[in-house]
Amino acid sequence: MLSAFLPLALLAASPDAGAPTRATMRDAFLSLTGLLPLTASREALRDPKNAQAIAQGLDTLASLRHAFPEDPKAQEPATAALSTLFARYAGDTRRRFDSGEYEAVSLRVRTLTSLCFTCHSRERAPADFADVQKRLDALALAPLEKAQVLAATRQFDAALAAYRALLDARPKNERALLEYARALQDTMALLVRVKDDAKATAELLDTLGKRSDLPPFLRGTLAAWRADVAAWEKEKFDALKASPDALYRRAQELVQKADGGRTFLSDERRDVPYLRASGYLNLALGKHPKLKARGEALYLLGVCAGALKSPLLWDVDLLFFEACVRENPKSKLARRCFQQLSDRVYLGYTGSSGTHIPEDELARLTELQVLAE
Repeated sequence: MLSAFLPLALLAASPDAGAPTRATMRDAFLSLTGLLPLTASREALRDPKNAQAIAQGLDTLASLRHAFPEDPKAQEPATAALSTLFARYAGDTRRRFDSGEYEAVSLRVRTLTSLCFTCHSRERAPADFADVQKRLDALALAPLEKAQVLAATRQFDAALAAYRALLDARPKNERALLEYARALQDTMALLVRVKDDAKATAELLDTLGKRSDLPPFLRGTLAAWRADVAAWEKEKFDALKASPDALYRRAQELVQKADGGRTFLSDERRDVPYLRASGYLNLALGKHPKLKARGEALYLLGVCAGALKSPLLWDVDLLFFEACVRENPKSKLARRCFQQLSDRVYLGYTGSSGTHIPEDELARLTELQVLAE
């Protein structure tokens, strides 16, 4: 693991309120690449030597000002959610770090990275990020951590190669089996949602399905995915050529097929329809940000993100539901989105000792309830 010196040096510059967008993005990039190695593992997060660098990095992200269009409906949903809620998300991540919720911090930092690169990679020249690979090569990451960082920074082909190496190996113990399952879920996210490649997904599942060294729970999941991919292959649905309305309707059908309107408990056996739906919804709103069904699309994106709970997009379901409420105040749709968000927040903070919701979350729920009702 890198020493704390490099991240501290990367995070030393705080953003200037009057700085142009390019400088603000560079601050975000430097902060995130400094945080990634320090939050990639529980050991690094627990190391007192890293505490100052992690806290400073999260504080920098929480104070960033983004230059986006004033009208959120002129943007695709991930950009809109990020531009209005990014600072709060980073601030909440800092609070979770202070309270020792290390697993959540690690996942949320990767989400921040993924969201930033999702938006910024289209707004800046590719040469601006030419030093990404050089920086990532210097990080002392485990194989799974490296694959996830590659995916979070949108180096999808390299990420798929790294994940495939992990999937070709044989899990040696229970910890390795958990990492294998996570690598498999991440790989499916890239093949289905990012690549929209039914053939490559089917080939992967067929290869893994022939293995006898995988436990029954994984073989059952693989069989469920393969059935959904087989149906997908027969559709011949061309997402890139489809109209925004057609993409929305297909996504809506997929969410209904996966029972997304009835439950917010994740079931990895239904990942394929949720991954496809979320990809189609983002594509629809990317093609036509002011789509008539935009509000419903935000709701469905929240349902998909919650069902998947991918390490690449952790807690983004709450961002989509919040964006839905803020964009559609005093409406039936806003009340539906608020109910989903409220239920998920209460469930997330409920354990054996009862429900303990932080004051800032309660304040947010109160504000959104007023907007919705």
